[in-house]
Amino acid sequence: MSEPCVSVLVPTHNRPQWLAEALDSVLRGEFADLEVVVSNNGRPEDTRELAQAVRDPRIRWIEQDQTTAFQNFLAALTQARGKYVAILHDDDRWQPRFLAALVPALERRSDAVLAFTDHYRMDADGGIDVAATESNSRRWGRTGLARGYYQPFLEIAARQTVAITACVFRRASLSASALTPEVGSFYDIWITYQLACTGGAAFYQDERLALRRVHDSSASASHDLAGYVSAIRCRQRMIADPRMEPHVGVLRERLARDHLSAGAVLLRRGSRFGARNHLLTAARLAPSWKAVAGVAATWLAPTSMLPRL
Repeated sequence: MSEPCVSVLVPTHNRPQWLAEALDSVLRGEFADLEVVVSNNGRPEDTRELAQAVRDPRIRWIEQDQTTAFQNFLAALTQARGKYVAILHDDDRWQPRFLAALVPALERRSDAVLAFTDHYRMDADGGIDVAATESNSRRWGRTGLARGYYQPFLEIAARQTVAITACVFRRASLSASALTPEVGSFYDIWITYQLACTGGAAFYQDERLALRRVHDSSASASHDLAGYVSAIRCRQRMIADPRMEPHVGVLRERLARDHLSAGAVLLRRGSRFGARNHLLTAARLAPSWKAVAGVAATWLAPTSMLPRL
């Protein structure tokens, strides 16, 4: 088979119904010159059954062992053959115009390494949450962001303006050596940072052409300590990068939030000393009542109350 223009990577884990919706949104899209790499590290029977129902020669099905989400993503990335790469998590969807709107922006300029769009937030049933969508766009700096190319786009990387499932990037511009194990679940933000460090341009399409699902088992809702630790390590590396010096303020605020979250998880687990270290660091980086209250709780809260904090 000839090499496709775009490799769509779909890491999946035990979500066959949502995976079917994600694949349908890609295969029915307006852009056809693509391959889809489905990398499954969950129940193999789920993808076997789906492969029987979705018979499209553009899909390649890969089975993994019980790897981490990061390892599952890397396995898919190593199989990518396209000039460009797009990542679609198994619980998200794209609008029909998603690739058709973003790929031409990369084709127009050889120095463009990333193209991205805004997205809707939807609930577990697929309903769009309008208020949460607007709040999310404001929080991550997409509200008011003009359509066009940004070069450099280090500020965009620092503010986490790019959602990994709402972008397309040039495969040759991302060094595989940058995706080390310590990156872990922070890989979505780390990829944008690595692409920004190339000095290339990012294109923003000021439309909502993707839909991200928020649910109890999503990464953002799981309160995974390993994820916060990965974020802390990577964010510290970003702060130490001289190129990011103009954006250290934003990075320190994000880092404080990571420490606050890690401290909260450890406190609920009863690890007072570990929690205290993270919460004190959060208070030093960006003083807040939550950090101060958390530090106090590590000394004063009864053990029986910790799981409920």
